[in-house]
Amino acid sequence: MAAPVLLAAAPALAATSPSIAAATATAAAEAATPLLGAKSRVLENGLTVVVVEDHRMPVVSHMVWYRVGAADEPARRSGIAHFLEHLMFKGTEQTSGDEFSRLIAENGGRDNAFTSYDYTAYYQNIAADRLDLVMRLEADRMTGLRLRPEDTKTELQVVIEERRSRTDNDPQTRFGEAYRAMVYAGHPYGRPVIGWPDELKTLDREDAVAFYKAHYPPSAAIVVVAGDVRAADVFRLAAETYGRIPDTTGFDEAKRVRPAPAPLVGDRRLVQDAAGVASPSWRRSWLVPRADVFGRDREEALDLMTFAMGGSSTSPLYRRLVVDEGVAVQAGAYYAGARDEGQLMVYAAPAPGVSITRLEAAVGRALADILKQGVAPDVLERARTRMLADAVYARDSVSSTANMVGAALATGETLERIETWPQRVAAITGDQGMEALRAVMGPDQGTATGVLLPEGLGVDDPAPAVAATAVTPPSSEGTVH
Repeated sequence: MAAPVLLAAAPALAATSPSIAAATATAAAEAATPLLGAKSRVLENGLTVVVVEDHRMPVVSHMVWYRVGAADEPARRSGIAHFLEHLMFKGTEQTSGDEFSRLIAENGGRDNAFTSYDYTAYYQNIAADRLDLVMRLEADRMTGLRLRPEDTKTELQVVIEERRSRTDNDPQTRFGEAYRAMVYAGHPYGRPVIGWPDELKTLDREDAVAFYKAHYPPSAAIVVVAGDVRAADVFRLAAETYGRIPDTTGFDEAKRVRPAPAPLVGDRRLVQDAAGVASPSWRRSWLVPRADVFGRDREEALDLMTFAMGGSSTSPLYRRLVVDEGVAVQAGAYYAGARDEGQLMVYAAPAPGVSITRLEAAVGRALADILKQGVAPDVLERARTRMLADAVYARDSVSSTANMVGAALATGETLERIETWPQRVAAITGDQGMEALRAVMGPDQGTATGVLLPEGLGVDDPAPAVAATAVTPPSSEGTVH
């Protein structure tokens, strides 16, 4: 199962850990059993309910995942999915604008929502004996949303200000937005979840109503409940609340047809310098075909090998560029899968006195050697152990469990594959991982390269002596809360 992968990009496992053998044995044992032991049911109206029982604490995480996101927006209406997410908190015929969140808080819970390219999710973390309350509230706003003109106008200004503060005033985020548009040229993944400024300001109530009616039927929803509950009780509550909603418009995954991104040919480049940028950074991306084309098992092998190559401070990419050659203060790689084409990214930040040109050449040599020689067996095993262990650790939090299940199901995975993910990861060989890596990063594959520089600095200029130990790796995510 690839990204939203089971925590493959988690923090690095320390190379000096004395418990690596024990961790490997534990992970192997965990891999032999179902990951979650989840139960699922599809209601008559098409709504899917998934339950993960966890009786360690009397709490529950309840999430509603709609299989619609920014990549499903109409032309010239970027930002409407996220705008509607905001409006979902403005009340229904049964609850006033602030009553939804107030009721959750009064019952000791918290709620929020987020929008990404392939899904929009709403969640509540609350005492398990309050599950019926949140189910009634969510079922109510699935069809009963009340959009008053004054609310839509006010909330649009909130979203515009959100974009201004988080994107327009942040050179790193602005660059990431432009870079993603270059990588995914011609595909909806190339536009920002929050929307392009000139399109965002034109959104109105009619746009929101149309998007809501078209994309929020029960058959488009996946309800995930994780916590101190019994599956039979959850299914009964779901039938009493969500099950009463007629599926008027229906949902058909096959109709979510999106254009393919323009193929990367050669090296597509974006170089920018900007005020407010303290130190240079470099990144390069390869597009990965859809999982149903590339192969889901092959995608998991790619995910594992990418993590082994550059997912931690013990990885060969980091050790060569940062520790051995000293040309970088940070280096790494990760794979971000999605419903459509995924993205494999390699990134680095130059050490003081090192130019981007010199850094890029060093990265190129390091990658060429990895693609030729592969990674050492112990490096692969360390990465495998960390991935399997992180999946186990995620079960310590019912909200992490619900997130993991919902994101995977909303991007095309099945519950069976989620449950058997550890077995498949445990069985991936080095040859399988390298075959997948070479298929994506081979010399005949096009790339996209991005360089962000401090204002006035060029690619041949040495990086300034700025403390860069806390440089944040670039993100390919488009999630907006």
